[in-house]
Amino acid sequence: MPPVDARRLIFDPSLLSDGNRVRLLKDGAEAYPRMLEVIAGARHSVLVEMYTFASDATGKKFAAALSERAKAGVTVRVLYDGLGSRESSTSIFQSMRVAGVGVTPYRPLGWFSLRRRDHRKIVIVDGSTAFLGGMNLTDEYAPVAEGGQGWHDVQIEIEGPEVRDLVTLFAQTWTQEEDDPLFPKGAPETPAPRRGGVQVAAIGSDQRPTRKAIGNAYLHALRNARQRVWIENAYFVPSLKFHRAIRSAAARGVDVRIIAPVKTDVKAVYHASRALFEGLLRRGIRIFEYQGPVLHAKTSMIDGVWSSVGSYNLDHLSILNNLEVTAIVLDEKFAARLEAHFEADCKNSKEVKLAEWRRRGARRIFLEKFWYQFRSLL
Repeated sequence: MPPVDARRLIFDPSLLSDGNRVRLLKDGAEAYPRMLEVIAGARHSVLVEMYTFASDATGKKFAAALSERAKAGVTVRVLYDGLGSRESSTSIFQSMRVAGVGVTPYRPLGWFSLRRRDHRKIVIVDGSTAFLGGMNLTDEYAPVAEGGQGWHDVQIEIEGPEVRDLVTLFAQTWTQEEDDPLFPKGAPETPAPRRGGVQVAAIGSDQRPTRKAIGNAYLHALRNARQRVWIENAYFVPSLKFHRAIRSAAARGVDVRIIAPVKTDVKAVYHASRALFEGLLRRGIRIFEYQGPVLHAKTSMIDGVWSSVGSYNLDHLSILNNLEVTAIVLDEKFAARLEAHFEADCKNSKEVKLAEWRRRGARRIFLEKFWYQFRSLL
């Protein structure tokens, strides 16, 4: 149980459930084998909500595992985003349907606006174990040694009563898109709290009034931070509210550090993000540019006790439009593990210094200002 004072960082304490076990999984090398292991042991149900369910080697591994469980009589449901999975072959989804998997797209292209997408990455097994974070099911996150691209990201594994809220979140989206019942054999039982477990709040952003649920939780923690705020985010183009909260924390003497990627799959966001760097650096905020493979993580640590892992980027699409999910963990030991991961990434980064940053070329400054004007679309 964290110190009572740590609850000042929680926007809505009623969202927390106690008695959960959490585990940090780094990159596809750790996350994918563990996810496949738990799926293979499923006895009741497997629920998958994924922005990108690719038809590459990684996607086929998961499709085969899900199909095998469906053939064994396990209820298996897959909800994939119509835009995020637009390049996936329809054959991979059809093969799962033939095996008995319930498969449906979220907002197929041409039906609805392109702007509101299901950006979540969730796998729930037997209503008792869940995985969430920034990793899609694609070779991009698989190890280079196995033919993947080695993107850098993290997942969190949760076991315990908080998984119930993730089942509810999945069910809400599933019933919006599909008429078939989610659990034809009945819903799984809610797991009992574990002795010595930690407090977790799995928060999803969806339709009104929950559209700003994750943002409200994040902003509340930023505004109440007293010691440190460490943020690692793949698409760092925060709204004015977030920008002010980060700068205000630094003004209070809080140790604020940000890791942003050098290699990215969205170059426009890279430039728009850099438009903010000078103002942040002038306020004493330390910024690190990760030098490794594509950085896709969305994590944060506040005051050594509040941690978040999820799909939520600090950009306008996550803040205002997309369906997202983030796990907030109130636990010093988990925060220490995530901070150690952050510090390791700092060592693989180049710290941005204000004097050097001011000497960047006119072309870079133009691109930063240009793309920042379109930040609400990125």
